[in-house]
Amino acid sequence: MIAYDTALILLLALVCNALGSVCFKKGASRPRPNGHAGKIRRLLAFAADMLSNRMVLLGLLLQMGAIIGWLAFISRVALSFAFPLSSVSNVAILLASHYLLGEYISPRRWSGVMLILGGIALIANA
Repeated sequence: MIAYDTALILLLALVCNALGSVCFKKGASRPRPNGHAGKIRRLLAFAADMLSNRMVLLGLLLQMGAIIGWLAFISRVALSFAFPLSSVSNVAILLASHYLLGEYISPRRWSGVMLILGGIALIANA
């Protein structure tokens, strides 16, 4: 069992990761003109657009928070224990995309979430 403060660090990192991913999706999904420029120019224009997008920038800050939290977490527990727990982020992002973005989650995906959570429970009690 991990200490309360260590679990709180992991939770904070997971929340930052999930919210950062939602911000990335919102920022990347806004409509952009589809010009006839070459592929490289379109890619550069897309990159410039993303780097000036407030939602993407907020997502970057949240992802930085997630990385700092993850580093703090792995400094306190064995990596062989921590890394499998990182799959909780997949569940957190799925939940955030459902509740914050209104994305449909199929019963098969929910079943996959249950399998992931079962695996995490096995690891956490090992």
